[in-house]
Amino acid sequence: VPVTNTGKRDGAEIVQVYVKALDYPEAPIKSLKGFQKLQIAAGQTATATITLNGESFEYYDASIDELSTRAGKYQILYGCSSLDKDLKSIDFEVK
Repeated sequence: VPVTNTGKRDGAEIVQVYVKALDYPEAPIKSLKGFQKLQIAAGQTATATITLNGESFEYYDASIDELSTRAGKYQILYGCSSLDKDLKSIDFEVK
């Protein structure tokens, strides 16, 4: 995720990544699955790299009484806070 410091001072930003299960109504609205703090010089752009693995898409499965990865449609949400207005999204499917 590219992040640009448009200010005149060096600063820091925390990029947050959430996962939202679109096909599983019992899932949380969105779950924080990763974050990275970046130090960014004034006028510069830095890149946050946050890797999601299979555990990022696990939810409780009552039929086996444990967490399991669920196939279905998901949304990756990323931004500087959990507020919907601060997040961008990517849709994808786990098979």
